[in-house]
Amino acid sequence: TTAYLLFRLWSAGFAPNRIVVMPFAEIMPAVRDGRVDAGLVIHEARFTYGAYGLTAVADLGQWWEADTGLPIPLGAIVARRSLDLDAVTGWIRASVRAAWADPGASGAYVRAHAQEMAPDVVRRHIDLYVNSFTEDLGEEGHAAVVALLGRAATAGLVPPVTVE
Repeated sequence: TTAYLLFRLWSAGFAPNRIVVMPFAEIMPAVRDGRVDAGLVIHEARFTYGAYGLTAVADLGQWWEADTGLPIPLGAIVARRSLDLDAVTGWIRASVRAAWADPGASGAYVRAHAQEMAPDVVRRHIDLYVNSFTEDLGEEGHAAVVALLGRAATAGLVPPVTVE
């Protein structure tokens, strides 16, 4: 995930001896129960870790934005190169705009896939991650992707890539 890549960049000087991989829904209970010393929380968990009696060591999003001055390049929508780029982009933008115009229309789908069911947490999650960059990456969003992948390649975490 982007979060894991950010963690590896942030922790480069003091990377842990062992990284335990587990489904994200199991991370906070594992930390709370002492099965692991710390965990990387993602998705709605960024709003609910306190309910598990946990404390944030770092907010990797804040670290990234402070360090680079760029937004966090979370996720990606990819398609085969043989598809019409303008058409795919139009479909994605239309979908995002429809969701913004009628947030309740996707409610059942979101609730079925959310790890945290509290409506206020789901709404905060969507409000944070579905933003203007979702509709149009723009120059700043493109620069964020280039910066993240460039730093990760320099650190030997991913192979060098050219971002189009």
